[in-house]
Amino acid sequence: MAGDPTCGSLAQKASAGATMANRATKAQDLEPVVKAETAAEEVQTGSPSVLEGALGEPDEEIVTLALSDLVQDANGEIVLFNDSHLRRLALLTEANELARGEAPHHVTAAGEDVTGFRYVTFDNGVTLYYQPDLELLVRHEQS
Repeated sequence: MAGDPTCGSLAQKASAGATMANRATKAQDLEPVVKAETAAEEVQTGSPSVLEGALGEPDEEIVTLALSDLVQDANGEIVLFNDSHLRRLALLTEANELARGEAPHHVTAAGEDVTGFRYVTFDNGVTLYYQPDLELLVRHEQS
């Protein structure tokens, strides 16, 4: 789809979301990478992976990732880096949110210093860290 002019900035956002997911995992496991690429393809094709206007401004397209597609480290932690400078990111999950806030001094099991990052902890044991300039919208998905 790289040559498809209809994908425009949406394709760039989807690619950025897949890049964030891949950088967050920093794992050699190919299955999650394939899942992230599949999610990016779904965003490019306009499937429900893109939330339009429902959570933001009218006609705003928001990149959406599924928490289940992201790989956690040995401590159940995931770090998202916003290298593409997205304003918002939607996260779909069946898990319930337990806590949210700003991380104190902390280094993850994967070696990432997340001091000052925002975090959200879920009842499935996963804690997701993300940079403060990113607005994370957690949406509960039905099973």
